[in-house]
Amino acid sequence: MSTVIRTRCVAVREGVLLPLCRLLGRLAATAAARVAQLARYLRRTRGKVVSLPLESHVRAVPQARRIIRTELARWGLSEHVEIAELLVSELVTNALQHAWGPLHLRMSHSPVDRTLRCDIADGCPAAPPADRPPARADEDHGRGLHLVDQLSTRWGARHTAAGKTIWFELRTPGSSARRRGALRRRL
Repeated sequence: MSTVIRTRCVAVREGVLLPLCRLLGRLAATAAARVAQLARYLRRTRGKVVSLPLESHVRAVPQARRIIRTELARWGLSEHVEIAELLVSELVTNALQHAWGPLHLRMSHSPVDRTLRCDIADGCPAAPPADRPPARADEDHGRGLHLVDQLSTRWGARHTAAGKTIWFELRTPGSSARRRGALRRRL
């Protein structure tokens, strides 16, 4: 091979191929990190996610309560049914009275974060007023978000492309605490 050709091959390899290989290596590392992040999320939730549409009708309230009872019993979180049902009922009722469009319930439990989260999505972009004082004793309405605020660990609202989602979280016993308790009982 001539010296000119060999020089050009080295120049191409070092000028184009090596930077391209480095770039591809960085892209592969980024993709691997994202896959690992997704795998950690899936391990945290361990399939404890339910996402269902609700009727845009008053029947949505008992429908949401049934979903809460069924899933929390299946997930071994029956001690949270009463509060979760009450809070979901309030959020679904608010969505039916003050919003429009399809309703959607999403519920997830992360034993790692020890958090039960319930989201109610609707088609209205207007978020509820955060600074509204609780209703007086003689008023018929206005206690729902005050109950959510008082009984949940955290709650909030976020805008979505289709409207908004109002959510709340409840603290739950962690799986590691359950394992420690089972280990103590064995000893």
